[in-house]
Amino acid sequence: MELEETKAIPWRWRRWGWRRGLRNRGMIDISQDPKTGEFVLIAVKNIRRKRLVSYWPEIMWRGWGSKEEVLKESKRLLEEMLLV
Repeated sequence: MELEETKAIPWRWRRWGWRRGLRNRGMIDISQDPKTGEFVLIAVKNIRRKRLVSYWPEIMWRGWGSKEEVLKESKRLLEEMLLV
């Protein structure tokens, strides 16, 4: 599974999917695309709150794949990039 680094956009809370908050260090969000059945992984690093609703990350990654690939990649992101 390849992760692509995307432009940091305001992060808004959603009601669906699986997410793990790491306070200001970052956040990982995993959800399933209903049309294709693929899992989508979105990870952000160094979240800073601006205004009341939106959170601005420093770096944002996005990737698609099967459930096993997404879980493996999320563990790697936690170990190598977010918890350092």
